[in-house]
Amino acid sequence: MKKFRIFTIVVVLIAVLIPVAVGASGVFYCSNSITSGGNGRYYDPWACSTANQLDNVIDDIGETYYGGYLYQIFPDSYRYYVITWYSDDDWRVTYTADYAGYPPYSGVEVPVPLIVGAVTLVGTGMLLAGVSLRRKKEAI
Repeated sequence: MKKFRIFTIVVVLIAVLIPVAVGASGVFYCSNSITSGGNGRYYDPWACSTANQLDNVIDDIGETYYGGYLYQIFPDSYRYYVITWYSDDDWRVTYTADYAGYPPYSGVEVPVPLIVGAVTLVGTGMLLAGVSLRRKKEAI
């Protein structure tokens, strides 16, 4: 029985860690309207307003991060790149597609503690309302 528990725990941990390892290379952003700077995140994207800057961004993702996903943001659309790393001096753009609108998951970021706090507050309110209704029912 003890071996089964250990096996179950190991399987659960592996199942939780595999998506983290697969997405470890990261998601990066660059903007066509920025001329310099940035850190590659959505709120501070790298500059890629010229073809040379875009090539430098792709090379940086290939060399430093061993591949990843790049969203090139335009005023009303974005271009999605998949950069695949094969070896130290070989990485390629293996997929490119144009989409209208904004990249996915780039909306308002609500912090997790705020969500947990709101759910806890609503749950506590519902419990208090239930206790109050039960007391009123017992009083009748």
